[in-house]
Amino acid sequence: MDLSKKEVLSTFEVAKIVGVHHQTVNSWVRKGWLPAARTPGGHRRINREELDKFLRRHQQRSSPQTVNEENNGHLLVVEDDEDTRTALVRTLQERFPALEVSYAIDGYDAGRKLSRRVPQLVFLDLMMPGLDGFHVLRDIRSDNRLRNCNVVVVTGFLNRENGQEALRIGADLVLTKPVDMEVICHIAEHLVVQEKSVKTLKIPLESIAPFFEG
Repeated sequence: MDLSKKEVLSTFEVAKIVGVHHQTVNSWVRKGWLPAARTPGGHRRINREELDKFLRRHQQRSSPQTVNEENNGHLLVVEDDEDTRTALVRTLQERFPALEVSYAIDGYDAGRKLSRRVPQLVFLDLMMPGLDGFHVLRDIRSDNRLRNCNVVVVTGFLNRENGQEALRIGADLVLTKPVDMEVICHIAEHLVVQEKSVKTLKIPLESIAPFFEG
């Protein structure tokens, strides 16, 4: 069906139009940014006029075609700890409702997600069961399709050797847990929304891994 002719849309149809995951659309609705009604069966329905207003506010173009996957803002969180993963994803979705934020629960899941979609930024945990973050990082840096992907390692199990190895493989930045969500959002704003270089990124020194010392 031609979505451009539909006046009432499901969250899945809105996601296809804008080029984000349908859970991102649900997040917009929950936060009150995108008005939606409920069907008797409990499904959300969005009026085309409300969607167009939302897209104008966020300077996006309403189109029946999915936004080009490589150019649309997309972040991937790779984290096996559920609490940390949930906090990162929720914070990023709430702060950047126009971006798609997806997650992977381990290295194998990350490989599947990366094979289907190219993110501009990956927040990557190092120590995960099975396929660890070092393996994921090597795969990213050896894949020409992912050459422009920024990778920020976020880990609570860090020593000098691990930190330097992550940078050697190709991490753009290494942060220590617990993470400051304002720093995470600043990184996403700088690298994805503003599309600036990691070389011009400025963050508090206390957030950066301390393995450079001594």
